[in-house]
Amino acid sequence: MKRIMNIIAAVALLTGVCTAAQAQEIEENYPYSFITVQGGAQSTFTNEKFTKLITPQAALSFGRYFNSKVGVRLHVQGWEVKGALPYTSATNDLKYSTRTGSPEYKFKALTGDLDLLLNMSNIIAPHRTCGFFDWVLLAGFGVNYTWDFDEYKNMNRQFYYVQNPEPCGTKHSTFNTRVGTQFNFNVSRNFAIGIEIDGNCKNDEFNLKRNYNPDFQVSAFLGLTYKFGMKKKVVPVIPVEEEVVEQPAPIPVVKEEPKPVVKEEPKPVVKEEPLKETFFYNIRLSDPDPETTLNKIVAWCNKYPSKGITIKGYADKGTGTPAINVKYAKQRAEKVAKALQEKGIAASRMDVSSYGDTVQPFSENDRNRCVIVVGE
Repeated sequence: MKRIMNIIAAVALLTGVCTAAQAQEIEENYPYSFITVQGGAQSTFTNEKFTKLITPQAALSFGRYFNSKVGVRLHVQGWEVKGALPYTSATNDLKYSTRTGSPEYKFKALTGDLDLLLNMSNIIAPHRTCGFFDWVLLAGFGVNYTWDFDEYKNMNRQFYYVQNPEPCGTKHSTFNTRVGTQFNFNVSRNFAIGIEIDGNCKNDEFNLKRNYNPDFQVSAFLGLTYKFGMKKKVVPVIPVEEEVVEQPAPIPVVKEEPKPVVKEEPKPVVKEEPLKETFFYNIRLSDPDPETTLNKIVAWCNKYPSKGITIKGYADKGTGTPAINVKYAKQRAEKVAKALQEKGIAASRMDVSSYGDTVQPFSENDRNRCVIVVGE
């Protein structure tokens, strides 16, 4: 019991070691589909020693994670299986009277299961940002198919048993239920290496004999998973500084005699009102607020219908990551532009851009979560 508690504590520590305030980077990897190839071994609990019934196993699975917590897969495993018949020296067949243990026999078996997958790392720590390790619990049901029974049939004819098991006849298909766990290590965005341990409850007739008790089997696998169908990562756009071109030296101007100036009546000058409004945001918010600032911009645009406006989004460098900050800066600028369009301002009058956290217009970190609108 103490060993089990130590294992659970180690898994919980590894699950939560990378937790943080934001989880957008992990969420960007879902949903996705996957293919897993596995190799390992299995053994059946019966009257024979557990270690004597170990046989190799291979497995192939196809599945999909619908979100960061829940997925399903179709898992097929099989190869060779060992069984054993009870043996006693209290028999009239003296040539086997010195034998100890149980005679083992081999046959072929294939098991297909539909499994539900629960990513416990994301359930326990939904806000973690480090996705290197995933602890998964699984449960499912399916069908076993067995064949190649010659060794069992020959052995059943040669030996005498005090408790002679009842052969299951020609039945090849039986049911299977399963629970298990996985420990997956994501070596890259598309590949993971994993260890899987499963406990299977099989129909009594799985091992070719009927004892009126279900058979229990344990499997262990080492596998490689390929993930595909994920969303493309957003690449941060870094603004390129304009190259400063040196101006040529001025050409000397020859002064001419001034011509008589005809005075004209001065035209009335319309003084243009400047426009510069700023929206400030809390962490992880992108909706423009307050409404009065939007109304000021709309009023200015209506007053100067030939003028355009620039809308620039920013994010603070003190929180988040460059990829997340690019995402929020872009969302903020686009939502301000959309709100102005809904109030009747044409999109052709707007120049929308974002700089993530590469440009910090204010010295105070929190004020850099903003959108600045300037009338041109």
